[in-house]
This record gives sequence, structure tokens and C-alpha cells, in this order.
Amino acid sequence: MCWIFAYKWNKEATPYLVDGLKHLEYRWYDSAGLCELDSRGNYYLEKAVGKVAELENKVNSASKKLANFNIWIAHTRWATHGRVMLKNTHPHKSTQDRFFVVHNGIIENYIDLKKDLEKKYKFYSDTDTEVISKLIEERWDGDLRSTLNKIVGLLRWTYAIAVLDTKDPDILVWAKFGSPLLIGISEDGFFLSSDSNALNNVAHSLVSLEDNDMVVVRGINYTVYNEWKEVKREIEPIIRKNAILSLDGYTHYMEKEIFETSKMIGEIFNNRIDYKKNRIISTTLDKLSKYDIKRIEIIASWTSYNAGMISSFWFEELTGIPTSVYGSSEYKYKRKFIDNKTLYIFISQSWETADSLECLKIIKKQWGLTFWVVNVVGSSIARLADMWIYTYCGPEIWVAATKTFMGQLAVLFMMMIRIGEKWELQRLQSIEILNGLKSLESYLEKVIEQKDYIRKLARKYSKYKDFFYLGRNLLYPVAKEWSLKLKEITYRHSESYSAGELKHGPLSLVDKNFPCILLNPKWRLYEKNISTLQEIKARNGVVLGIVSEWDENKDLYDDVIEIPLSVEELYPFTVSLALQLFAYYMAEKLERDIDKPRNLAKSVTVE
Repeated sequence: MCWIFAYKWNKEATPYLVDGLKHLEYRWYDSAGLCELDSRGNYYLEKAVGKVAELENKVNSASKKLANFNIWIAHTRWATHGRVMLKNTHPHKSTQDRFFVVHNGIIENYIDLKKDLEKKYKFYSDTDTEVISKLIEERWDGDLRSTLNKIVGLLRWTYAIAVLDTKDPDILVWAKFGSPLLIGISEDGFFLSSDSNALNNVAHSLVSLEDNDMVVVRGINYTVYNEWKEVKREIEPIIRKNAILSLDGYTHYMEKEIFETSKMIGEIFNNRIDYKKNRIISTTLDKLSKYDIKRIEIIASWTSYNAGMISSFWFEELTGIPTSVYGSSEYKYKRKFIDNKTLYIFISQSWETADSLECLKIIKKQWGLTFWVVNVVGSSIARLADMWIYTYCGPEIWVAATKTFMGQLAVLFMMMIRIGEKWELQRLQSIEILNGLKSLESYLEKVIEQKDYIRKLARKYSKYKDFFYLGRNLLYPVAKEWSLKLKEITYRHSESYSAGELKHGPLSLVDKNFPCILLNPKWRLYEKNISTLQEIKARNGVVLGIVSEWDENKDLYDDVIEIPLSVEELYPFTVSLALQLFAYYMAEKLERDIDKPRNLAKSVTVE
């Protein structure tokens, strides 16, 4: 599971290289590598374990001799097959050093293919990708496109591939199935990227490739083929050119993106809600509301899954529509009961979530009504759905998710209101909720104002090795999400549980060294949670409460973080922001690599 970047035309390639890889590094960062060619077929292969800076140092030392190299393929890796070692770093090559390959995805049948190839070829790596380079050599028919077209038919599951031929340095061939791939077009040449962010500063237009597409770049022209036939793909302008590497004075991207949240949430709602008329403004949601929806199924992977869990409470409580939530990796293999009265909502923070994409294809084949909530404008995964809506959060650079999670909640909340207006959501209740949204940005700002206090608390709690996040009903999936975030960036052990179920077993874990974080603002289950608090305190447990301001029982807790009092449907936003800050400041105290936590990747494009 990796990310690829490539370039072809008549300008020196090296100046584009490191900048492009840095724009991809926020997704993968185990290792990086590249191969460059000049017009005579001379090649320069370089690899480095670790972050892109390691590769940059090597390339800079060789930059003088690379002045005439105008074609290259490059790669950042997140290890799936083989440990993080130089031998497993891309690009991979054929036996005679003729063909060089970079690959994103997983070849599930690589073991069987490798066994046959080992009768003739010696393998140097533990990767599935090296099989592709050896297959090109084995099946070579004199034409790179033709050879690759035959080979991809042997590969099971996902791939995005770029191939160089040192004996024909005027050609660059790309192929795609399942994994994301884009063509970037500039005055200076053609770029290939798995992510539009790498194209923002180098290209003026992009082309989104579809499954089974193969692209041949020769000279100053490119041609797209699909199953041997030449096809045309739409050229789209790149509108937004974000300087995504700028920290703007913050220490980490996580910190920056947490502090951007209140403004972002305000923009999402202000751009789509007419507060004077108390109505949602969205042609997509207007279209959706016309369907006779009797049931909702939400499919997503874990942070997005938790956003879906929260929204399922909104949908059921406020619209009366039965709503189920499934992890996409499990949904793919469960028996499905697809009908035309069910809305299938997919949620993704990234370009391509492989499990969710496979589920979407299955439902589409059976004519299910599909809707996608996604952040990346122009995402091919969105265009496959019947309808989609963008969160417009902007780039999220750090690996785990905070502001995209909040953006998903905002969009799902508006979906609930618009659909609910047709069903059980009463007009007066809808107006009350919309009026509450007017104040949400200021509520979030109030949480941010407590940053110094929350930092002090996080440092105090950083001495503990184990944590319990507890919530009920609407706030139970909030507890699940921020238990996950604490694991991701602090590497502390953390559990999440329904507060009402604590007595059914997990209470045995509670002691003075296992603090509980109890989500208990003022709402209809407030008193139930006070009983849970007393159960914990009776066993010498330590409790940090997330409570509403002016809570008369806050002295029952060891410590509290106060959030503004609001309608209970909005608590997932304010509680989440408080817990974001808590996790961030604890990771800061523990000196973790916050933006790039170990073993994790931003976007999961393999199953």
C-alpha cells in the first residue's frame, strides 16, 4: 500500500521530484525511492528508508549529473509485503535492469505467480511488486503497453502501476484498477499521481482515470486506453492550489487543523443553511429528500464508521428511519438485503478507501441507491455513487483524522435535517436545531479558549498507561472515536465502552491506575451517568468528566473539562473538540511523532 508520482516530457525532472513526494508523504512515510532516465536510457536509481528527507539528501548530492534526466517514477511506501528495508523499497526492477516499476495496491495472488517465476528468475525482495517487474520481462512481446495489458489480467485485486523501459526512454506507461490514479497536465509535461495534492503546484489540469485504464505517454502526447480501445477522459481544471506544507506558526498539523475546526464548521453550515428561512440549501439533498427511504445503511471504515454511528442516532431519533452502521471490511462479506427503499450512505475522509469502494460496486450492481460523503473534490469514488456531497474541509495533512471527522458530522447532520423534514422531524424541532447551529461556531471557540487548561490536564494524565472512555447513546461512538485517537497518537492503551454496560464485566479493570473519561454533559441521560460515576468512584477509580458548564455535580469528578450547554444533538461536536485537544497535548507531552504516528497510513487503498 503506497503512493506514486511520475513525470514525463522534455524538461529536467529532478526539480519537481522531492516537492511532489513531500506532498504525498503525509499519506505514507516508511521509505521512498525513484528512478530517472535520460534520452539515451541511462538510469539513476535511488532509495531511502525513512522519510522523504532521507531520499532528498541523496538526490541533492547527485543533482548535477541528473541535469538531462527528463522522465522518472517515484514512490513513497507504507509496508504491506516485506519489512521496512532498502531491498523492499520501490522502484523494483527486472533481472536485466531494463524495466522499472512502482506500484500502489496489493497483488493477492503474488505467491502463486512468484512460484512460477522463481523457476527462471531470482528475487531480491519480499514484495508483491517485484513480481510485476519479472512478469514484464517474462511476457515481453516487444511493446510495453501490449505486454502490460496482458500482465494486468493475471493480477488479482488492486493496482496502480507506472513502468519505465530503459531501452525505450521516450515512453512511460501507467495502469489502474481499484487504486487511485490521476494525470496532471502542465506546460512542462505530464505528471502521474495517486493524490491531487501532489499536482497542485505543478499542473493546471487533471484527468481522473477509471478502472482498467492504461495510459501511454510518448513524446509530448498521452493516450488513454481501456481494454485495448482508445478512450477520452474529461480534463478538469485544478482550481485550488493550497500551500499544504505551511504550518502557519503551529507546531504540528494536528494542532493547526484542530484550531481550524470552528471556522470550518461555521463555513460548512453557513454555506448550506439559510437561517432566515430556516432551511437547508442543497440541490443534492433536495434530490435525495424526494426518494421514499424506509431504511438507511451506513458503510465506512473506522473514524468514518464512528461518524456514521453518531449520525445513526440522529437519523433514528429525529427522522424515525431505522439506521444500521457497518464496517466496510466486514460488510463486503456479509449477506446483503438490497432493495430500492434503502439508502446506502458511504463515508470516506480520503480519496479511495478500498473496502468501501468494493462494497459500493456490489450495491450498484444490484441497483441500490448509493450516496457518498467525501472530502476530496473530484474523487472518482464519489462519481461512482448515485449522489454525493463534499465536506469541503480542505487538505488534512496529519495522518489521523480530526477536522475531516468533524466535517463528516456536519454534513451528516444536515442530511438528517433535510430527510427528517419529510418524516418525523417536526418543523418546530427543526427550527430549534437550526437555531442551535447558529451558535455552534462560538461554542467550539469556547472550547478552544480552554487550551491551556486542557494542556495542563493532559500532562497530568500522561503518566497513566491505560484509559477507559465511557459514553451512552449518542455519545458512545464519540467515546469510541477518541479512544481510537488516543491510541493512534499517544500509543497508550485505551478502551471504549457503553457507560451503562460497565457493570457487566469491564468494571473489573477499574482501579486507581486506570482512569475513566466519562462523557456526561447535561442531557437526558445525565443522571444515569452520575450513577456510573459513583460505581467507578466506589472502586477507587479516577474519573475525568466532560461536563457542561455550571454543572452542580462537577466536584464528584477528579477533574473536568467544561463544554458549553447546548441542545444535546450538538454535543458530539463540542465534546469531540475537547477530546481532540486532550489527545494532542498528551501526545505532545510524551514527545510522539504526532503528525506521522508509527505504523499508520492516511488512506487505506488495500483490503
